[in-house]
Amino acid sequence: MNKNSSNKNSFETRNSKLKFQDALRRRLAHYGLGMQYEASLVCDAAKEVSADQFEPVSFKGGVLKVRVPNASRAHLVRLGQDQIILKVNQALGEEKVEKIRFEIRG
Repeated sequence: MNKNSSNKNSFETRNSKLKFQDALRRRLAHYGLGMQYEASLVCDAAKEVSADQFEPVSFKGGVLKVRVPNASRAHLVRLGQDQIILKVNQALGEEKVEKIRFEIRG
């Protein structure tokens, strides 16, 4: 398989995935589940970015709520929150996360 056909297959797979996600989003919105679906996508993307530094809890209205074990971890995550927001939004392919809120639980 040459590089061009590999790139074409990769593009087609990505395009098919986006079409499926769009159809799923529309169908869930039809049944009033669009916000829950969006929240689950954001939390999944945040989990991938977290590097076990925090646990995504919820997402609503641009605010990602994360759980950290203690205040010092909250401080460390807060220092890197701009990068976390950037990476989560990049993973999503759109800017959904605007702010991070912290829940401290040991």
